[in-house]
Amino acid sequence: MGGKTKQAQRTKNNTKPSSSRRTAELLGASTTPFVSFSAFTEGLPITSGFGCVEQSLDANISPQTQIILRKLSKKDPMTKKKALQELLEVISESELDTLKSILPLWPKYYYNLANDIEHNVRELAQTVLQLLMSKCKRAMAPYLKQLVPVWLASHFDNYAPAASIACNSFRETFTGTSNRTQEVCLHCQTEILEFITRNLTFHTAATLSVGKSLTPEEAEQKLQRVVISSLRCLSFFLEHTSQAEDLTQVKQGLIALLEQNKFWSFAKNKIPAIKAAWFECVYHIILSPDLVEIVIPKKSQLITTTFQYIDDADPLVAPHVWGCVLLLQSNFDDWYTPLNIRKALLPKLSSLLRNAFNHNAQAICPNLLPFLSKITDASLQDVDLYEFYIRFFSDMKLAITEKFNPPLSKSECAVINNAYFECLRFCMQQINNNADRTTELDVFAHKLLQQQLLEPIALLLHNENGHLKFFFQHSSALMAFWDRQCVNDVDRDSLYAQLLNKFWTKVFQLVTEELETDVIDEDLLSHVLLLLQELYVANPSLETQSVKFVEASKEERSQIDPAESSKVTKKGNGSASFIQKELKQLVGKLVRICLDKASAQKSSRFVRELRTLTKMFTDVSFFESLTDQGDLHATLDKFVALLSQPNDEYCDSLVDIVFEILALQQPLDRLDYIAQKLLQLKNHRVQHLVLHRLLSYPLCAEPAIREMLTSQATCATIARIAEEVVVDGNREKLNLLHKCFFQTDTGDILINASTVDTILLTMSSPLEQAPASETVEMCGSFIAQIMPVICSNDNSSIGVRQKIFLRLYRFSLEFRSGDYLSEDTLWEITTCWQDALSSKDIEIDDMLLESCARIIQELAYVDVLGFRSVEDMSEAIAKFVICSTENIEEEAERIKRIDETIVALFTSDENSPKNIMQFEQHCVYLESLHSVVTAGVPFDCAAQDPEKISALLRRTAINFATLCKLVCRVDNAVTDQNQTVEAENELTDDYCDPNANLLLHRSEPLISELLKCVHVAVAADAWLEISLQLDRADEDLVLGLSEKLRSFLGNSSEIAGAVKDRLLQAALQQSSVINCRALSYFVHYSQYAAFEDNATILLHEDLAETLVLQKALKAYVMALQYLLPKLSQKSLGLNSAIMRTEPPDMWVKAAVFRCMLLNNFDSDLNEKSDRNIIASTLQFITSVNEQQFAQKELLHYNIEICEQPYESVLNTVEYIKLLNEVLQRFPYELTMKNWDAIRIGLGSWVLTVSKSIQNYRDPKTSFFIVAVYQLFATLVTFVRSEKQKSSTETLKTVIDEWENLFAREVNVVLFKSYYEITHDVEVEPDFRACYEALLELITPTIEFVDYGFVYAFCKSPASKKISLDHLCNFLLKQLYFKQHCVRINAVYAIRQLTSHFVADDVELNDKQTDNIDGTSALSKWHFLNRFEDYLSRYEAIIHKYLSEFNFKLTELEDLQPIDSHEAYSYLLLWECIINACAKSPVALRSIYTNWLIENKYEESFLHFLFRAMPVDILRNHGAKVHSNGVYKELSWSQLKDRKLSLERYVCHLYTEVLRKLPAVVRKWWNTSQSRQKNFVDNLTTNYVSSLICSEELKAIANRKEKHENMQVTVHTSTREVLAVYAIDEARMELVITLAPNYPLGAVKVECGKQIGGRASSRNVGMQLTIFLTHQNGTIYDGLTLWKNNLDKKFEGVEECYVCYTVIHQDTCQLPKLTCKTCKKKFHGPCLYKWFTTSSKSTCPICRNVF
Repeated sequence: MGGKTKQAQRTKNNTKPSSSRRTAELLGASTTPFVSFSAFTEGLPITSGFGCVEQSLDANISPQTQIILRKLSKKDPMTKKKALQELLEVISESELDTLKSILPLWPKYYYNLANDIEHNVRELAQTVLQLLMSKCKRAMAPYLKQLVPVWLASHFDNYAPAASIACNSFRETFTGTSNRTQEVCLHCQTEILEFITRNLTFHTAATLSVGKSLTPEEAEQKLQRVVISSLRCLSFFLEHTSQAEDLTQVKQGLIALLEQNKFWSFAKNKIPAIKAAWFECVYHIILSPDLVEIVIPKKSQLITTTFQYIDDADPLVAPHVWGCVLLLQSNFDDWYTPLNIRKALLPKLSSLLRNAFNHNAQAICPNLLPFLSKITDASLQDVDLYEFYIRFFSDMKLAITEKFNPPLSKSECAVINNAYFECLRFCMQQINNNADRTTELDVFAHKLLQQQLLEPIALLLHNENGHLKFFFQHSSALMAFWDRQCVNDVDRDSLYAQLLNKFWTKVFQLVTEELETDVIDEDLLSHVLLLLQELYVANPSLETQSVKFVEASKEERSQIDPAESSKVTKKGNGSASFIQKELKQLVGKLVRICLDKASAQKSSRFVRELRTLTKMFTDVSFFESLTDQGDLHATLDKFVALLSQPNDEYCDSLVDIVFEILALQQPLDRLDYIAQKLLQLKNHRVQHLVLHRLLSYPLCAEPAIREMLTSQATCATIARIAEEVVVDGNREKLNLLHKCFFQTDTGDILINASTVDTILLTMSSPLEQAPASETVEMCGSFIAQIMPVICSNDNSSIGVRQKIFLRLYRFSLEFRSGDYLSEDTLWEITTCWQDALSSKDIEIDDMLLESCARIIQELAYVDVLGFRSVEDMSEAIAKFVICSTENIEEEAERIKRIDETIVALFTSDENSPKNIMQFEQHCVYLESLHSVVTAGVPFDCAAQDPEKISALLRRTAINFATLCKLVCRVDNAVTDQNQTVEAENELTDDYCDPNANLLLHRSEPLISELLKCVHVAVAADAWLEISLQLDRADEDLVLGLSEKLRSFLGNSSEIAGAVKDRLLQAALQQSSVINCRALSYFVHYSQYAAFEDNATILLHEDLAETLVLQKALKAYVMALQYLLPKLSQKSLGLNSAIMRTEPPDMWVKAAVFRCMLLNNFDSDLNEKSDRNIIASTLQFITSVNEQQFAQKELLHYNIEICEQPYESVLNTVEYIKLLNEVLQRFPYELTMKNWDAIRIGLGSWVLTVSKSIQNYRDPKTSFFIVAVYQLFATLVTFVRSEKQKSSTETLKTVIDEWENLFAREVNVVLFKSYYEITHDVEVEPDFRACYEALLELITPTIEFVDYGFVYAFCKSPASKKISLDHLCNFLLKQLYFKQHCVRINAVYAIRQLTSHFVADDVELNDKQTDNIDGTSALSKWHFLNRFEDYLSRYEAIIHKYLSEFNFKLTELEDLQPIDSHEAYSYLLLWECIINACAKSPVALRSIYTNWLIENKYEESFLHFLFRAMPVDILRNHGAKVHSNGVYKELSWSQLKDRKLSLERYVCHLYTEVLRKLPAVVRKWWNTSQSRQKNFVDNLTTNYVSSLICSEELKAIANRKEKHENMQVTVHTSTREVLAVYAIDEARMELVITLAPNYPLGAVKVECGKQIGGRASSRNVGMQLTIFLTHQNGTIYDGLTLWKNNLDKKFEGVEECYVCYTVIHQDTCQLPKLTCKTCKKKFHGPCLYKWFTTSSKSTCPICRNVF
């Protein structure tokens, strides 16, 4: 902008700028010695003021180290930090001799660095010292006196890491003897004391910061740190040297220090850390007996200063102050002399006590008793000693009874109470031990008891206080101590006895008066109980009481179980004597009060406390004292009366009390009371509790109790409890039911059989439900545990036992372990019924067996049945078969019973022979359509309901899995590897041989069931391979069956061998194709499995020998076709066994030749012997053609297939398939006769297809139709490929004849047949799978139809049945077809026909002359109008999806799933529309898109595209979080993929519509609401624009055709297209820039040099911008229009005087309408627009009427 250019940094004399780093380097390189100050000797450390002064550096120090040392003197902390880090590296890498040179300099640097203001510098300095000491060791000895003072002071650095490193390094250096630290301190005592004295008395903030750029705050912080570390260093020094023999120098140094007033000023410092450090220092001085004499001159000052801060609340200061106080009291008997006790000490002490030690009780309270012990009459001066006691305890009592904010912590409360009672006990002992005790002293003691103990108890009983528990504990301990003293004292009227009597009198009075009021506070009751509990466990010592109380709030305390409200453990030297006297009376009184209150108020809180109180005393006398009558019966009535009240909260406690009292009665009285009173209570909760105790030991052992339990009322109660357990799952009630089944020595239980039946039926009812709660598991486990009990001694009825057995059996089969059912419980249930069968507790009769079979039948058809569930079910069924028959002694009878059981369990309608046969035929039909096998066994129907197939698979899976478990031998490979371990296990009781219970007999029922299962498994395997889409559950079952079949055939069981032999015999009969398929599974048999890869070859050789030898040629061919995919190449040849026979059926020969071709011609290389196979094949084809001449209907030319024999049709089908293979593999070997056979045959066979297409349900007709369509596709493929390359004359003749004579008719007939088979066809549900399979094979071949022939046929007047309208409607309807391949084929057909319809529209448009109104007949009817009805139908379908999405992110979570079938159909319709627009010329495309916009079809379509896009992309539309690969174009093969997701297709379609119809999308976007517009813009910019821009620019750059006079250049990085039009010497330039959101955003057109000047330039730019914005064309289309305009202009064509272009941008036509007056020409649409906008019909130039 015209400013000055930035110059380099100015330097003087053209030298480099100054740099401290460069200066240090130059100094290091210089050899000139540095002149230092010589005033400092080695013995004195450098002060901070001279920190920058350096000695002359030793020449032995390396230059690098010199530079580092000089950096250490810099002011910048970062420079010092880096220097220290570099020094650490140097020290680590250097040897000792090298380091010795820097040791003399290090103390001076260390002094400055250890006191640096930056904590990181101090930490690194300590690290350097630590490393130096570890490496130099003894070499550091000469410098210790300089280092140790600073080193010790660094122990107390306020930066913890630095202090820690200093401490560790000191400890590591001076390890060894215990007094090593003392020796170091004494060795350096002079230097330490001088260092400390100087820091404390000389230095100020200013002196410590001389030469340093410190702020006042930083200087003050440094001073504070130095003072603190110096004081604490002195304390450390005194602590370790106080025991030394000679302390002369220490005393001298301390005396000098104590003389300094500045030292004493630190005691008054406002900084707590300094004050604390000072008192700590003083503490260590007066602690030493040898040093205490030095403070005598300063004694008064010291005492005054210390006691002045006796009330200091700071946690740092207080411990040291009180330490000094106690030492002063101990060391000086006249410690009180300098003090005014009344004015100086007592107020501060009172304030301290009243304020609860200012929340510093932990530090102060332990000192109170020693302090109090030093208080004497003399020390109190004019204050009376007992007056002091009263004041002391009164003040301290306030700390206990008052509330503080914030509240005192639990630990503070504990230590305050401990100190309080220590002092109180001390005071009472002083009075009691006073030999001159007077009456006044006794009165004083009673006063103390009343004021300091009883009054606080009264206050605490009414208030919630943190001191409550601790105060009651210590009070109880004090009473126990006095009680023990009284017991040991001979004088029964001692002071302690008097105090105890007074205590109990007052407490009794206090408790009874408070509790006998009408309204009792709940806190009061709980506090009284707490006091009594503490008294009950009172310990005379001062140890912590072993009583654990439940800490709970007021609300929680009401919910606590009374039995858990206190856990009492007595501990100490025996119980106090008052427990059985006064306390017992008080508890009894309290119980009576609570009983009365509970009866009157019916409150549970009194009962809860009752239980706690009655736990203290359980003797007869105590319970008798609770009533006026004085007997247990009255007491029982009192408690039972409470049980009669309707309140379940306290029933447990009351029942416990009642049974405790009952235990004290005589047995007869107890039983009578239970029967007459307790069992008659109506409260359910009480009934449960009473029954629970009656069923518990020892009461349950009494015969009278057992008789009582069998009464009718009791049984009804137990039955009701069982029902409640099922509902609420209460574990307590469940335990009660368990107790009912307690067995006596005789095996009997406590309840009768009818009650057992009721319980069993009730508790087993949840087993019939899915495990949705823990109740099912609980009930199942309960039944499993009691089943052995109820089956013995006839404890239940047989009918109930069988019903329970069936429920357990069903449960084991139906449910698996999960969230609400553990694996252990399921195992318990399964084992339960198995044991019942094994032990003959349950015997299986015919009715019970039928019920079990019915259960299996029902469970086989649950909604979800995977093969894992089948395996679990089969395990249970197999166990049932074994367990139900294992106790039959006669082997023949056992085998017979097993067969009966197998037949009963496995026989059902679903797996009947008829259903199995239908399923086999269905699978054979599907395989034959896919040319997997030739259906050599005739059948008429292949239809089968899919539900029947699913049912058959489920039933077969269960049967087969069960049979395998019964007959398959378990080959444990681990056994072979661990024979020793197994041998040891065999000796144990837990060993179980897995093969012990295998069924070894070959009975017919067993073999028949296995054969049925094998047939279904084999057919299902084929069904899985052929079917396109299977239900997930069915697929799982088929895979499981297939695996089970392989496992069974590979098993070493003899039964597996028997089944194999039966399968081979069935195949020899040639009655079933599935039997032949089953032969291919023999590769898994042990005979072949060992050969692995060669197993198939060996099996084929064996089958060929067996089947061919026994003339079973059909069976061999079908087995060969199944084995073919696994046979290695070249395994079949002309010398095969089958080739040495002469099969009577032509299809057998054709199938063998086809198999030979597949086996020999799939490899890339062919051998010479292959030509022999070709010759033999062609010879066979020729012979068949010759037979056709003799037998006209041999190959079924132009006849109806349905009327022909199955075998004859099969011959033709296999022949057509052989021709198809030959045409694919060696078409150039065919002779003209062979070609004639193919062409003539195909021309005739299509007529046969046309006649037979209505009978497509007939299997042989379906086979024929598919074969013909596939031969047609192969022939067309060959013809199209040959037309692309030069061919032989023979082939050219063949192709020409095909196209001229056969192609039109064949194409039309095949399409008409396809039309007939798919147009308005109703397919039965059971044939749906067959129909879909047929279409899946036909539809791909329809793509080879030439739709030009179809269009011409439908357009001709001769076609009445299929007109163009019929054709379009047919294809558009197929877009909604359920089958994917049909829909895709419809899209393909419409694509192929589009060019023909567009050509008609273009022709119609060209025939019409331009009208002034710009319209033509084409505007009213064109190709897209055929889509109108279908678009309108889909509008209603997709509207429900559009209404729930308005481009808000909040809506994305609530979107409903889209019906993929409807959506695909709608989107495929638009795929066709977009393709039609893209294939149409510009003029026609404008008409098409205008029609879409006028009807607003594009709005719904584009809206739906965004609605159906992936939610993750919509959620992150504002940023490119995901890859834009999902928006890339899909190829045709990808579109045909049935697994293509809807979301992927939607993204592809959005890209397509942006690419091919950009103006349509742009107009919709521009007219959208702001939110929608921003949403679409962000998504398109982030995910789509880059793709379209790169594709379009690449397309422009890669265009091969070059326009004359125009050159186009692409700049991909800037998204620019440069077009240059040059003719002769004239030149025009255009630069087109694509917007970031292209194609939503308009392109930017900039015109460079123009031929016609500035006005022409603007005109060209505007025209091209308008075209690219409003026309659905590419950038290249716009450039082509621009170029054509210029070409016409230079050719002399007159431009339109409205739009000033030669070629109209919409119609692409020249100006044709001429004014009769001025002769100027105009475009029709331009003139129409001029007339409508000007409201005149005059010429735009001459203004005359046009």
